[in-house]
Amino acid sequence: MYDFVKNKQELKELKEACESIIKNVQNSFLRDYFTFQFHLIGSGMNNLITQNGETGEYDLDYNFILQKDKQNLFSNPKKIKELFIQAFNEVNPDLGFKPAENNTSVITSKLIFGGKLHFSFDVAILCEGYNGNYLKLIHSKTTNEYYWNELKSSRNYQYKIKELKRIGVWNDVREAYLYKKNTYLCRGEDRASFSVLLEVLNEFCMRYKDELDV
Repeated sequence: MYDFVKNKQELKELKEACESIIKNVQNSFLRDYFTFQFHLIGSGMNNLITQNGETGEYDLDYNFILQKDKQNLFSNPKKIKELFIQAFNEVNPDLGFKPAENNTSVITSKLIFGGKLHFSFDVAILCEGYNGNYLKLIHSKTTNEYYWNELKSSRNYQYKIKELKRIGVWNDVREAYLYKKNTYLCRGEDRASFSVLLEVLNEFCMRYKDELDV
């Protein structure tokens, strides 16, 4: 079952390893194609990072938010995903990580020692749509198609976090987030952390709509 991370020092070290790779990816040949920001889902500021069991994996999921598209590739999501995987594959071996995996909604990097998975982290590629909602790059395994999928009600999600903190219900949000993650785990549903977070934020915004400025 998921619980919030308690070993802050180990978490700090793992985040540093992830972000060393990510910054190298930012500074790779991709500079000729894109600029992007990266955000850790449930960052330390929001205290939402989880671990599956005391000795299980940390749930470190990152969003890459694409900004400048220097080569006009937004209409070619397949090419975008391939470029990011290529960049990870140039960087990962230098830090002991295996070649990046092209999963349905994320790129996964794994650190394996002695044939055992020691640690992994996922990266989703997003851009902001015309209506302010985020679009996530998806690779359908059944059709081998690549496309942008709109994340409903994702607009201004960081502002929603700020407002829910302002009215003093953030601990309730955290508990609801943990409950939902464990519910999906028990059902065997592979639900992305960002999707769970958006679901909880929107439920709380509806519940406290008269107190929030959103």
